[in-house]
This record gives sequence, C-alpha cells and structure tokens, in this order.
Amino acid sequence: MKKLNALDNMFLLMDRPDQKMHIVAYAVFEKPADAPDDYVQNLVEDMRRNPWPLPHHNEKLHRSIGTLGRYHWVEAGDMDMTHHVRLVTLQGRNADQALRDYTTDLYATALDYDRPMWEMHVIDGLERRNEFALAFKVHHCSIDGISAKNVIEEVLRPDPADLSNPDMRRKKNHQKTRFDAGLPRMSRRERLKVYWKGLGTIRGQIKSGETMLVPPPDAVPVTRFNTLVEPTRSFATTSLALTLVAEIARATRSTINDVISAVVGTALRRYLDGKGESPAKSLYATMPISIHTEEDMDQSNRICFCAYSLATDAASSTEQIESIRQSTAKAKAQIRSVPQSVLYSLMGLRILSLMIKRLRGNRAVNPRTMTNVLISNVPIFKEARYYKGSKLLGLYPLSLVMDGIGINITVSSYIDRLLFGLASDRTKAPDDVPPLSVAGPFRVRG
Repeated sequence: MKKLNALDNMFLLMDRPDQKMHIVAYAVFEKPADAPDDYVQNLVEDMRRNPWPLPHHNEKLHRSIGTLGRYHWVEAGDMDMTHHVRLVTLQGRNADQALRDYTTDLYATALDYDRPMWEMHVIDGLERRNEFALAFKVHHCSIDGISAKNVIEEVLRPDPADLSNPDMRRKKNHQKTRFDAGLPRMSRRERLKVYWKGLGTIRGQIKSGETMLVPPPDAVPVTRFNTLVEPTRSFATTSLALTLVAEIARATRSTINDVISAVVGTALRRYLDGKGESPAKSLYATMPISIHTEEDMDQSNRICFCAYSLATDAASSTEQIESIRQSTAKAKAQIRSVPQSVLYSLMGLRILSLMIKRLRGNRAVNPRTMTNVLISNVPIFKEARYYKGSKLLGLYPLSLVMDGIGINITVSSYIDRLLFGLASDRTKAPDDVPPLSVAGPFRVRG
C-alpha cells in the first residue's frame, strides 16, 4: 500500500457530488490518410491492452480501520478495461454540439471510487469524418499539471510513424526550473533547522499581510463565482495566437503567464460588467505553482497555491501587466524561499480544517478569504504530435470548480496557439446552450 500525500488527501476530502475533484481534457485528432473504417474501434482495443501510464493507473483507493481511516493506493487486480476505455459514437446532425454536450455530461459525472480513478472516452462520428476526439477524466488526487504533462509527452509522439506503446519507465524528466534547483543537499538536522526557519518566515509574512499564499484581508471583491457551486457544469473553449501573446510579453518584459493573467482578468471583469455586477475593486486569482523535485516528477500532486491581484483597476493594460508581473514574481520567490516540508505543513492545517468542517456538516465558505478565479498554465508542445499515427489538432483542459472559486481557466499551448479551457457551474455561467439529456444523439459501445 502507498499512502496519499497531504495534498492528494485534500482533494479527496473536498470531493462531493456538487464539487467534483476530477479534471477533464479533450483532444481532437485527425486520422491517418489511409485509416480503415474500423480505425477508431481498433484504437480503442489497443488502448485497453496498453493503457496510458497515468500515475496509479492500475491502483484504486482503500481505507480501513487498519489504515486509521486514511486513504492508501492498493493494486486494483483485474481491471474492467471496457469501463475505463469506452468507444462513443455520435449520431445525427450537429455532431460538434453533441461532442460538447457529451463532454459537459462527462465533466459533471463523478468517478467510481471502487475502481482506478480514471476514464478514457474515444469519440467517433464527428462532423468531419476524418477526425475523432478523446476525452479523458482523472481524479486530481492522483495527478497534477506536471505529472499529466509528463504522461502526455510520453503518449503523443513527434513522429507519425512511431506506433510504439507508451512507457513512462523509459522517460527521463528534466524540468528547467525545478522547485529545488540550486538548493544544496542537507542532513536531517540541517533540514529540520531550515524547516523551523521557513515556518517562522511564512508565519511572519502571514502576520504582516505580506504573504502571497492567501489574499490580503478584505482586498477581494465578492462576485457570483464566490458562492457555493451546484452539481451542474458548463465549459467553453477559445484560443489565442501564441506569437501575439509572446510579443506582448517581450514588450512589457513580463512572462506569457503574466499576459494570460491580464487577458483573463480583463475578460472576467467585462463579463461581470455585462451582468451589471461590476466589481468595485481589482479581481484576484489563485495560481498553482509546481514544487516537484527531480525525484518526484511523475508522482501525484506536488503543487502549492498563491494568490495575486489581476490589477483589473489599473489605468492601462501596460500598468496591469506590470502589476501582475511584480505580484507573480514575488509569489514564486516566496514559495521557493522555504522548504517543501513547510508548504506541506500548511497543507496539513488546511486538511485538518476541512476534516472538522466535514464532520460538522458545514459547507459554508467565507467569500472574502477566496479569490475570484483559478488560473493554470501548462505548456505542452511546440511541434505537431501524433498518437498511433493520428495528428493532434488541439487539447483543451477543464479543471476544478470549487466552492468559493466557481470558475477555472486552464491554458495549454500547442504549436502556435494558446488553448483555453473555461470551466464553471452552469448556474453561475449559464451562457452556453443547455446540455443534452442522457437520451441524446450518442451511444456508448463496449
């Protein structure tokens, strides 16, 4: 058995029918020019024989008196691969809308805790007959952005003729800016000394209001997204030219992520303006920051969260981006200045408070302690990629929607485009068409 770490457990404790802690992404592929009629069916059968090497892909959750009620990963034994890898055929006209609706329903449906926490849905019958889609759903207790990126990099190949099966064991991961880059290796006594020093630093930052781990008191405006979420989900996708965003970043001496934050902040403010709900103060965002080390690049969750202003009250776009640049640089410096153990201690306190709230049946949130939106940026490929000879056309991520932060915007990059996946609760973002019922124009085949 393998114990779940603190953050993995937090995602499990937060999981409820109305607040599902799984992530979804859907990708669209172009079939090979010589693909036979049964190409997708054969692909599904191949995926069942050679599943994607997700972390814990062959393990399920287990807890008992012997584990003191804590969740552990245990071998799943015989897995029903027809459950984990499914073939869906869309029928009728407007298959593009049916694809959207199917993905919305998939996003709103919980995973089975008695099985490994992932599903792959291969979707055929699109408007363009030479294309198919792949929607995959994974619980956040088993994966984060970096470990998901590592899997995708192994599965999708730069050579269309490379039809070999994925194998994470042969993949060597080297992140350019690891959390522990430049930190010397220390003895246990030295680590303990650094731990207490780091804990004192964080405590002082929180007391003085200088910490970037939480927003300043009473700084965040309360919007429609700062309330409890409902079980329904809605999503949208869009894209921007990566070259244009990179040019703005160069001109403002900022990062692409800073420009993305400015774009999201401005768009969210305009959305609220259009609803007659103009925020009186600047909107704030939560951003996950990877704290993976070289030794744990393929493990579950190794992230920390920071809060920063989107400067939506700035006088100009240039001032807005500069303000965001300063905030995100400060957040990253603070997080990298303390050992990982301190950050996990803070996660432990968060888990304790969640456990107490859950035992009391208390679901209330204080919107003034939350931010307005969660923004993630996970760059993937600068060149075309292929899966079993099929060309990837686009990959759109849909991540967590939580009580108090009811909108999530996750960005991936592919070749020359930034691909945005916007996820929310339908009661808070009702602006897309309603989802189809279970009897909609699709069928699932074994």
